[in-house]
Amino acid sequence: MSGRRPGRAVAVAVVALVLAVVTAAPASAHNSFVGSDPADGASVARTPGAVVLTFDQPAVALGTQVVVTGPDGTASTGAAELVDATVRQALVPGAPAGSYTVAWRVTSADGHPITGESTFTAQAAGTGEYTGPAEPPAAVDAGGAPAWGWVLLAVLLLGAAGVLAVLRRRRRGPQD
Repeated sequence: MSGRRPGRAVAVAVVALVLAVVTAAPASAHNSFVGSDPADGASVARTPGAVVLTFDQPAVALGTQVVVTGPDGTASTGAAELVDATVRQALVPGAPAGSYTVAWRVTSADGHPITGESTFTAQAAGTGEYTGPAEPPAAVDAGGAPAWGWVLLAVLLLGAAGVLAVLRRRRRGPQD
């Protein structure tokens, strides 16, 4: 009987480890602000048709808001548009020259909101067209399980199966 206890303990430990690895959720982190277009503190020739905020990972629409305020008051129009790791906020067509403040709140994938503010100055009224980059910047990989994690999981599962097979064979006893 005493020979079975160490085998069972090892089997229980291996199964517990496998379950911990299999059921572990990837760590979620708050988004980090990467930059904006127009850049914070920039002086641009014309008021852009939109402001684009870039983050290190995609945001969640619920709770995400961008308010752009200019010389005539609120210059943002419509809801913020989320594409990959960017948040794009349209501005009213023909917004006047002057100083603008971009106040934003973005909800991270883990549900926590982050906030920030930036400013820019436009030398002339906008045309209503977006004059920033043709395409939003590529999203930074937000993670996922690395390949070595899957290899480790496979090794652990095979090890657990081997331990269980040995324990079954011992339980049955020698066969003639």
